[in-house]
Amino acid sequence: MDGEALEALRYFSDETHAQSFVTLAGRGPVLMSAPHAVLQTRSGRIKAAERYTGMLCLLLNRRYGVPCICKSRHLEDDANHDPRSPYRDEVSRLIREGGVRCVLDLHQLRPDRPMALCIGTGWGRHLHGLSDAPDLVREAFARRGLSPITLDDPFPAAAAHTVSATAARAGAAAMQLEINSALLMEDSPAERFGDVLAALAEAVEGLGAMLCARGE
Repeated sequence: MDGEALEALRYFSDETHAQSFVTLAGRGPVLMSAPHAVLQTRSGRIKAAERYTGMLCLLLNRRYGVPCICKSRHLEDDANHDPRSPYRDEVSRLIREGGVRCVLDLHQLRPDRPMALCIGTGWGRHLHGLSDAPDLVREAFARRGLSPITLDDPFPAAAAHTVSATAARAGAAAMQLEINSALLMEDSPAERFGDVLAALAEAVEGLGAMLCARGE
């Protein structure tokens, strides 16, 4: 893992950020999201940060110009669960006003999960007719030997207050991408962080082309 990646990891380990979330401008219609990049509180219980999702967003923004939104400070909230969320309000605004047509919401799987990636689509409801989108993401990961890959199992992202469901209601196609933590952690024997980053960059480019071909 290079110095820029480690700097990004330190960013999400810093608990002094003034803002609850940060929005990073970019180009193209695909927005990357990391609502669990810092600690979350769900039903009164603090849950671990998924900092590598924030790292991936920062690096995709810096290296490829992908627009991103990331949680940056824990305010005893969970942006992917709470009934009301300023973070999700901003995602909706970016869809209404910022030209976003697709949202990829990043999360981390426990390293003992058997799959490399789970693509959650709300059982297809969040795709807005972009039915080939999960296959495009699947192929970008599989080309790099990142497998197995599941669809809507075990996490379909179907609950009403997920980022994906909110994005879909606002009019964008959305997928929740649950990436196995063993592929991301720098001290893991299975670490493939660079390949995951490259797969996401390829997926963003392909989804942008797909949306362009549809005239969106």
